[in-house]
Parts: sequence; structure tokens; C-alpha cells
Amino acid sequence: VPVHPTIGMEDPWRYRNKVQIPVGQKEDGELMTGFYQKRSHNIIDMDTCLIQDEVNDRMVETVRRIASRYGIDAYDEQTHRGVLRHIMVRTGQTTKDIMIVIVTKTKKLPHKEKIMDEIRDAFPNVKSIVHNINSAKTNVILGRETNVLWGEEYIYDTIGDIRFMISPKSFYQVNPTQTKTLYDQALSYADLRGGETVIDAYCGIGTISLFLAQKAEKVYGVEIVPEAVEDAKKNARLNKMDNAEFFVGEAEKLMPWWRNQGLRPDVIVVDPPRKGCDEQLLKAMLDMEPERIVYVSCNPSTLARDLRVLEDGGYETKEVQPVDMFPQTSHVECVTWLEKKVSN
Repeated sequence: VPVHPTIGMEDPWRYRNKVQIPVGQKEDGELMTGFYQKRSHNIIDMDTCLIQDEVNDRMVETVRRIASRYGIDAYDEQTHRGVLRHIMVRTGQTTKDIMIVIVTKTKKLPHKEKIMDEIRDAFPNVKSIVHNINSAKTNVILGRETNVLWGEEYIYDTIGDIRFMISPKSFYQVNPTQTKTLYDQALSYADLRGGETVIDAYCGIGTISLFLAQKAEKVYGVEIVPEAVEDAKKNARLNKMDNAEFFVGEAEKLMPWWRNQGLRPDVIVVDPPRKGCDEQLLKAMLDMEPERIVYVSCNPSTLARDLRVLEDGGYETKEVQPVDMFPQTSHVECVTWLEKKVSN
């Protein structure tokens, strides 16, 4: 199987459009922000991260400084006391929109109005300031309750010609430059001519689906997270695309039902999490017998495992294109093109 050289970034630094960073407290009471020491929850104080957008670094530093000045305590995991847990910043690479999410253990954010005013004075192009409440004893960053303190509920960004709404909880690729490279490759392997029906399993907020909808007659997206499906529907409306429909559910259960209803996709696109595709999903894909499968993977080992199943089920792996989505890390994304074997 041809595995092409990895497509890298021209400038592999400062590419991440999202930072979510824990907040700790020094012995002198000053707040600090940084990432965890390996295999621990000890925060290493840091001012900059060379793979983050520089705006993200400056925003985190600004929010930390303001919160420190107003005497807001950091959350302590051991005692489950304190206020400020995390600071999240999301930026639109093309729009330059900025969203700040302040995550607290408490329902109340002390000095809320003053903090908002100071953030807006420091960064006039901030579009959204959000308060997320996470009172649980957990290492999950965001809690269930999210309130917009100022500005918009969403920020916007574009990948290629497609515009996306991004909320605090949206799954949106952290490297939009390489995402376009990845999706262009997926679109190329899908080889759409305008009359095809496509299923996009694990569709998230509709990023790949809407790329496919530019060339396909109909796209069906399926995703287990209801909020992501709502975002996908909003993104379809935002881009005036009425040939993409989105459904909440498990792809491995929805696809057999669709098949029984007579749906026959020409192409199936999958972009699963690191654990790869569920066995039932692989079976459902084989049962639907599309002409082509495009498999987008963030884990080469589970990709190899799943390709074995698809090959044994009647498909031929034509080629693999790795893309360096996360420069300065060991991770790589691969786009794989499979064709249905021709029966003799």
C-alpha cells in the first residue's frame, strides 16, 4: 500500500487556536498558570507555549493577572476549595475572533463586572466572555453550566470556503491550516462528481460533512453528542447548505436502520476517536457496500487494525496520506482511501 510522505506545515509553530490551562497558586498567593508535570497534577508555572497562538498566551496572562489583583483564589484539587479552575481561550484564525472562558468551582465569579471591563480594555477585539461552572470533583475541564457574561455565544472561523460557529464546548480542530490540508485530501479521495450520497460517521460539528456537501448531492452526518449535532445544523444553515442533514445517535445503530430504509451511500467517511471504529460500525459499513470509504485516523495502530477488517470484508486499501496536524508532537493524522474490490 503506498504511504506517501507526511504533509508538514510551512511554519510549524504558534498554530493552536485553543488553550485550556489549569490555574494554581504560588506560596505568596499569586496565581500561576501552566501545564501539568508529567504523570502528576503539579502545575509548572509558564508564561508562553510555542505551539499556542501568541494571542492565547497573552490572554491567559492577562486574565491571570487581573484575577490575582482581585484576590481570587485558585481551585485546589486536594481540598476541593477555591474558585478559579481553568482559563480557556479560543481564537478564530481567519476572523481573529477571541472567546475567553473562565472556569470556576463556584457559581459566583467574584468581581465579575470589573474583570470583564479590564479584559475588554486590554483586548478590544474580544467577542465573547463566558463563565463556566464546574463544581464536581473531576479532571474534566468544563462543567455543564455555561453563561455568557458579555458578547456573543459563538465566535466564528473559516476553513476554506466554509464558515463555522464555535462555542466553548465545540469540537473544532486546533490547527485550521492543516485541517484544510487534511479535508482537501479526504475530499480528493472521496472523488465526488455531484450525484453521490455520502455518510459522515463521527461528524462532530459538521466540519468534514460540509466540505463533502460542496461536491456531493446529499450528506448524512451522524454524531453521538447532541450539542455537536445542534452546532452542525447551525453551521449548515450558516453556509446555506440544505443538502447536509445531521442526526444524533450511534453510527453503528443508525446505519443498519438507514440501510433497511433503502439508503445506499456511494461513499462513507469515518473520522473516529483514537480507539478507532467499533466492530459493529465496521460491519455496518461493509453491509452498506459503498463504492469508496475514506478513513481519517488520528491513531495509526487502530487504523491498521480496522483496515484489516475492511480488507477482509471486500475492500482494497489504495493509498494513505499522513498529515502533520500537531507539529512538535509525536501524533499524526492519516487519510486512507479504500475502494470496493471488483468481483470476478
